Amino acid sequence: MYQDEQIIEQLGISELPQDEQAEIVNEAQVRIGELISSKLTDEQVAEYQAIIDGNSDVISSWLDKSIPDYKNEVVYQTFEEGVESDPEHNDPAKLFASVAWVQLTVPDIQNVVAEALETFKQELAVR
Repeated sequence: MYQDEQIIEQLGISELPQDEQAEIVNEAQVRIGELISSKLTDEQVAEYQAIIDGNSDVISSWLDKSIPDYKNEVVYQTFEEGVESDPEHNDPAKLFASVAWVQLTVPDIQNVVAEALETFKQELAVR
């Protein structure tokens, strides 16, 4: 998904103080999440929430069903390498599943994010 810097750039808020940027980015992320959620079924929302919450049974099941060879994926291996620097906060299967789930379930994610940010940008302009 979008990084904070991309959101700042797309919203055109780079000249604002950092604390205001952070507040606007947080609100933008909420808007993006709401728009994505509105396009999902209740079951999909529950499944993604379980992945985000680190439910290892759901993560393992989803990965085995959707991407059985996930441990050979470059993105997974990158997440796995990061565990060494912060093992308590990095679960490569969870991180990979959360990214892959969105990519597979919301294939037009870039358009959804762009739509949410454009709507939010227009709202910011009238504030």
